[in-house]
Order: sequence, then structure tokens, then C-alpha cells
Amino acid sequence: MVLSEYILDEVQRWRDKKATAAQRTALDAFLLQCNYEIVPAPTREEVQAHANLVRDAKDVPVALAAINAGVDYLVTNDKDLTAQDETTAALREHIQPILVGTFLREVMGWTHEELEAVRGRTWKQMENG
Repeated sequence: MVLSEYILDEVQRWRDKKATAAQRTALDAFLLQCNYEIVPAPTREEVQAHANLVRDAKDVPVALAAINAGVDYLVTNDKDLTAQDETTAALREHIQPILVGTFLREVMGWTHEELEAVRGRTWKQMENG
């Protein structure tokens, strides 16, 4: 797994401002247990130069970090990155954006039953095991 500095900064802001204690604990545990690589965020100039890469300008740093890192997939549920239309055509020339569930099924080999077991889980359910 590859995470950009930009994404980690965004997650940290969410954690500090909006996350419950249980969410903070779960996020911290996840980041400690995961094996991930941190890649640099693109420069402001780079983001401006690629402003039309995707339809939502806030997603340009995410897309550029993934492209620059040379990852195989950009795993996200953000429709601005996964839409199969002209708004993501430039992005798809460089990288394959893929929905989380599709990635788990097609790349990681999860079964329908495994996907259904985690679909719709709430933080409360996660807290209770």
C-alpha cells in the first residue's frame, strides 16, 4: 500500500477534528499495523499544471501522487476519480482507478461472502468486535 503525504495530512486533520475516540483508536491501530510506503505530495506548481486531470480539483493531488509513485491501482470510492467517462480519461491514461470493492474482489480475490461480511459495518460494530 502506498499513501501520499497529502492523504496522511488529510486523514490527520479528519482524525483531530471529527473522529470519535473509537475512530481515532481504530485509525491509529490500522496505521501502526499496516505495511505502507509514504510518497511525497505533488508540488503546488505540479497540481496547477494538471488542474484538468480529474473533474474535482481537490482530487488532483491524490491522482498525481499515485501516478508519480507508479502504483498499479488508485483504490478509491470517490466517483470523481472512478467515473468511466471523459472526466477521468486523462487520469486513466496513467493509472487504473478502481473501486474498493472491485479491488478486493478482482485483485485481492475476496469472495462475495467476505465482501458482504464487511459491507455496511458501523464503527459501533467494529468496536464490539
